[in-house]
Amino acid sequence: MNIYVVGVGGGGNNSIDRLSRMGVYGAMTIAVNTDRKHLENKKADKKMLIGKDMNKGMGAGGNPSIGRECAESASGGFKKLFSGADLVFLTTGLGGGTGTGAAPLITEIARRSGAMVISIVTLPFSVEGNRRKLAWRGLQHIDRYANSTITLDNDKLVEVSPEMPLDRGFGMMDSVISDLVKSVTETITRQSLINLDFNDLRSVLGGGGYSTLLIGEAHCEDPKEVVKNAECNPFLDADYKGAKRALIHLTGGPDSLSVKRTHDIVGMITSKIDTNASVIVGARIDHRLKNKIKMMAILTGLEKRNIKPSIEEKSLQKIQ
Repeated sequence: MNIYVVGVGGGGNNSIDRLSRMGVYGAMTIAVNTDRKHLENKKADKKMLIGKDMNKGMGAGGNPSIGRECAESASGGFKKLFSGADLVFLTTGLGGGTGTGAAPLITEIARRSGAMVISIVTLPFSVEGNRRKLAWRGLQHIDRYANSTITLDNDKLVEVSPEMPLDRGFGMMDSVISDLVKSVTETITRQSLINLDFNDLRSVLGGGGYSTLLIGEAHCEDPKEVVKNAECNPFLDADYKGAKRALIHLTGGPDSLSVKRTHDIVGMITSKIDTNASVIVGARIDHRLKNKIKMMAILTGLEKRNIKPSIEEKSLQKIQ
């Protein structure tokens, strides 16, 4: 399998830098930017400076049109990159020039190349005015081509930790993104007691509909806390009632992942989804977890909810 994790623009590059330093088994990390200086300071398996003949590596200046033009100039390189891709994670911060302009086109090229695309995007603070509107436009286009789009909102930082220094707050966002990518990737690339493969992932995400993802970890003596912690993540939408498809994977230490605990955790998830839902379960032993259990669940087939405020929805122009 060829799995690529692509970070576009400043925010995307920050996430790729964190993930590269953590390490993710079975995936290549790729940083894409129009800003040479920012790109050079980030860690990634591969770096792509786009549009250098247009802006001399000086960035897109907050203009999505320039960001898209830079991506178009490198479209041949992206087509070559994704020609053998099976799964592509694309992460970006929307509202600026490179992420908002280039990420939608890169998503489209990856999907047209035959890859499954999971996009993880962050939205700017609501007080940022026009940047917020630009972000919604970029999100519309990305969502059109991605198999699944996970949206993180910077406004959540105000709710969760209003007094936290800004750099630490954004670090929390990067941590959520890194955990998402690492959990999904290693679920299908590492050997398990109950194996999951790429076709399992495709069967869950390939049917369309709104998707959400849960990640939780707790002591093995209290399996309920695993699910509770996953549902309480403030940055992710954990409303999965009525989901039509689910992929649930558990990882635990040698003595923590018993038959009953596995049964109980899976049961707590499936009790809230459609009674006729298609459910795929996997499990793996990881000695590093010792007496803990970690759960990753992808739930899809939910009815698409209107996450855009009506006032912003009316102000958007349809993306051609």
